[in-house]
Amino acid sequence: MTAVTGVLAGCLDESTTDDDPGDSTDDSDGDEPETGDETDGDDGSGADGSDGDAASDDADTDDADSETDPEDGGTEPTETDREYEIEPGTEILFGGETTEWVGLEPSAIDGTANPTLVLEAGEEYTIGWTDGDGAQHNIEIWDENEAVVDDLETELVVEPDEGQRLTVTASEEMAAYVCHPHYFTMQGTIRVRSDQ
Repeated sequence: MTAVTGVLAGCLDESTTDDDPGDSTDDSDGDEPETGDETDGDDGSGADGSDGDAASDDADTDDADSETDPEDGGTEPTETDREYEIEPGTEILFGGETTEWVGLEPSAIDGTANPTLVLEAGEEYTIGWTDGDGAQHNIEIWDENEAVVDDLETELVVEPDEGQRLTVTASEEMAAYVCHPHYFTMQGTIRVRSDQ
C-alpha cells in the first residue's frame, strides 16, 4: 500500500510541478505566469507588440490602396478630402444622422458623409435636410469661429419639413454646415470660391 501511495504521489508531483523539479508544487510560486509571458514574447503573439505591428502594416496597406490611382500612379483624394463643386441655384439636401450628414442631392454627393461643398461667392443656393434618424436636428451655417453666419439656422425638429431648408447667398465667411446638438459629427466644410 505504501509503495502504491508513493507511486501515485510521484505521478501527482509530476503533473503539478513546474519544469524545475526542485520547485514547490504550489502553482502560486509565480513561475508559470512568468513562463507564459516569456513564451508570448518568443513566439510573437503580442507581448513584444508584433501583433500591433502587423495590424498597423495592414492599415498602411489599406491607406495606400485607397489613395493611389493604379493607372497613373498619382493619388486620389479620400472621401473626406473630396470637394464637390455645386452649381449656383442648386438645392443641396442631406439626410440627418447623429453620426454624420449624408448627402442626398445633388446626385454628385449622394451617399457621401459630410461632403465638402465648393460654392461660388455671391451665388444663391438652398441647403437643408429632408430625412432623419428620429433624433432632433437642425442645420446652421457657421464661420471659422463656429458662429452662425447671418442668422442662417433652423429650429430643432425630429421630422424635417420645408422649414429645414436655408436659402443662402455664398459668402467667404461661410466655413461649415452643422447640426448644432451633434456638431462634433454632423459637420461638413463649405469652401466659397471667388473668381476675383
